[in-house]
Amino acid sequence: MPRPPFPDGLSRSDQINQLTGGYGQIATELVAEGWCPYLLVLKYRHLGGRRDTVVAQMKREAERAHRWLCERVWRNWRAPSRRDCLPYWVLAPDFPVAKRAKVSARSAWRDLLPNDGLHLQGVAVMPPVGRLREPLDEHLGPSGARYCPRGGPLMSLTATPIVSDLAYVHTYNFKALTRGRADFDDILTLPPSSAELDSKPRPATEPWRPPVLIRA
Repeated sequence: MPRPPFPDGLSRSDQINQLTGGYGQIATELVAEGWCPYLLVLKYRHLGGRRDTVVAQMKREAERAHRWLCERVWRNWRAPSRRDCLPYWVLAPDFPVAKRAKVSARSAWRDLLPNDGLHLQGVAVMPPVGRLREPLDEHLGPSGARYCPRGGPLMSLTATPIVSDLAYVHTYNFKALTRGRADFDDILTLPPSSAELDSKPRPATEPWRPPVLIRA
């Protein structure tokens, strides 16, 4: 996602407030229309490379999981008529917060060591219409195994219903941005824009390079 076009002279704190407020307003308006909000947490196996490479891989996996979910909600989810009724995700990098309670060695190994605890977390808002009849938390289950291919980067995908204070939960999810541990480019919003959905991948000349999107 490109850096938002903030007015000149705006402090980083004000930029963050505008960013979180804008995305939060979208989620709040959808909930007012009958959509259901969830706290979404994506945890990953250890990913090698520089931090920006790790975040990019995490975002690609989140995009894949979102596509799979859209296919569950709508058969032809890319159709223009469906685009206003797709699951809405706002994800940001997050790190575990130290708790006073002791954790087992197994929990520490799984939750803290991979990627130094870096994962993605955010708000997901589900539409009140579509083929998916069960709540998102029940659909995903305890680990979201159906969205985590065996041996793939994504280790778990879980959802917890947000029953109160959506604005606080949404703002808290940006704490890594507020504390300087994440940047604006790390934020991921889904679904993609209509321009991206109308584009199709063109194979790159070098197979190790990502595909280039061209307009249909």
